[in-house]
Amino acid sequence: MGMTHTIRPSDPRLSRDRVLATDADMHELIELLLERANQRQVWLFVFDDAQRVVGPLMPMDDFPESPDGLVETDDLGLVSVPHVFVDRAGMVCEVLGAASIALVWERRGSEKFTAEDRAWARALAHEATEHGPRLRAQFVLHDTGLRQLTPDDYA
Repeated sequence: MGMTHTIRPSDPRLSRDRVLATDADMHELIELLLERANQRQVWLFVFDDAQRVVGPLMPMDDFPESPDGLVETDDLGLVSVPHVFVDRAGMVCEVLGAASIALVWERRGSEKFTAEDRAWARALAHEATEHGPRLRAQFVLHDTGLRQLTPDDYA
């Protein structure tokens, strides 16, 4: 991945104390950090009560093509993959003292949302509403940048 800009640790946009109060603030930070898609994966960003990023940014690349499948876990039994995802995100939030999450769906391709983008966004939004933690926003990182997925996009 060729970088088009240099990220400097002294950049105030990267401050651990930066409050990301709006979706535009999140968009700016995510685009600064990730720039454009490299591979298929989802990134978990976690936020404290003051809306600052806490803990490490966590990419996960082993999720199925469709959110419709079921998986058996020792603690949850037979449940949907999105249910497990949200449950585990909740555990991460609990450990880090975080209050909310944002998801970045990274995949190669154009900025146009795919059926897969919409299906995963819809499923995770539903699970987060039902079981927490609070889902602040979802984005798609594509070949040329970042685009926010809003509820209207996946309704």
